[in-house]
Amino acid sequence: MRLAVALLLVIPLLGGAGCGLRQPAGLLTWQEYERRSMKWPYLLRVEGNGGELLYYGARHTYLPDDPQIEEIERLWTAFRPDIAFNEGGNPPIGSSRDETVRKGGEAALVRFLAARDDVPVTSLDPSRSEEVAHLKQRYPAEDVKLFFLLRSVAQHTSRGAEGSLEAEVGRILGIFNASPGLMGPPRTIDEIAAAYRRRFPGRGEYRETPMSWFDPVRTETFLNEIARDGSEYRDRFMVEKLTSHIQEGHRVFAVVGGTHAVMQERALRRGLGSTQR
Repeated sequence: MRLAVALLLVIPLLGGAGCGLRQPAGLLTWQEYERRSMKWPYLLRVEGNGGELLYYGARHTYLPDDPQIEEIERLWTAFRPDIAFNEGGNPPIGSSRDETVRKGGEAALVRFLAARDDVPVTSLDPSRSEEVAHLKQRYPAEDVKLFFLLRSVAQHTSRGAEGSLEAEVGRILGIFNASPGLMGPPRTIDEIAAAYRRRFPGRGEYRETPMSWFDPVRTETFLNEIARDGSEYRDRFMVEKLTSHIQEGHRVFAVVGGTHAVMQERALRRGLGSTQR
């Protein structure tokens, strides 16, 4: 799997970070990324100014018996973090580890472990409104909203999630229609279907949206371009957030999709003057 696709929902972390993020030195380009041969999970350790980061680049999973789940828990226990970050907002935790993973994947697992061990935890992502504001500087508002809606459709169908697709689309429409920057069309399922047919003529119906359209490395549709731009923005945000906590001397445990860890590693090491571990 070349791309570990981001989870959908994100929450604020840095007030006012918005579109003015500086470019950390050393982020990989997509051309450099394509030339690399990676295996997931991608694990790295970075030290700086008394702090340390254990960064787990996962292959996204919702399977409790995936070996990554046991490995993340083992690494967590051995590392003993004092702060933790997950990708993708605030996925809910269940009454058990397995229930949590089935509902929210490895991102929810981090929150489960943090709650169990009384460790502060938050999302590593910028807020949705910040990401939307960034993307709307470059793309039409309807295309940006369609990107988020269709990505959730593709995620739902690709992982065989429980419940009907229509119910899931109705749920996310309720969220997006009330989100700053995403209140415009498409606002209903019928409008999504119409926008899809208009933007992707001859490519079936919206419910057939493939995950490959959200791979930043590919160039199948304009959605790949938006995915690439959004991923780069999020990488800059994550590097700044992680670097600041490591420089403050924290023991930081973070789990993200493997692509993010690969793209950010060089920038993190340069920013902290760290050597390979």
